[in-house]
Amino acid sequence: MEKLSNEEQQKLQQIFNELQNYEAMADLLRQQINMIANSLTELSMTVETIKTIKGLKLGTEILVPIGSDSFVTTKLAATDKVITGLGADVSAEQSVDGAKQMLEVRIAELGRVLEQARQELEKIGKQIEELRPEADRILTKTKEK
Repeated sequence: MEKLSNEEQQKLQQIFNELQNYEAMADLLRQQINMIANSLTELSMTVETIKTIKGLKLGTEILVPIGSDSFVTTKLAATDKVITGLGADVSAEQSVDGAKQMLEVRIAELGRVLEQARQELEKIGKQIEELRPEADRILTKTKEK
């Protein structure tokens, strides 16, 4: 078994450190991608719900979630307006069409962010794949006679 030179040991350590950093970055990006995908799903469901509400008659009974998989039955008082979150814990009443349009803009923005995160994850994956052969080459030397 051949012993690695100091230079090779340092290079191997550097590669391992880089690989660990890239793996950590990839894990964070995967988490972000999952959160963005969940947000997109929720936004899409909200748009579909708004479309459904717009088509209902006043006084239609609906179930409203109150948390912990619990609901109350209520009657629609309006089908042309909804209250939507604007950000920073601020909500405002909007027309159904205005709310739908605002949510669709958010969906488009998040879609772009999701695509950027996926591209960044792909770049990191390529960097990881470029480093591994170099580490394997150095490690192979330790196994040779």
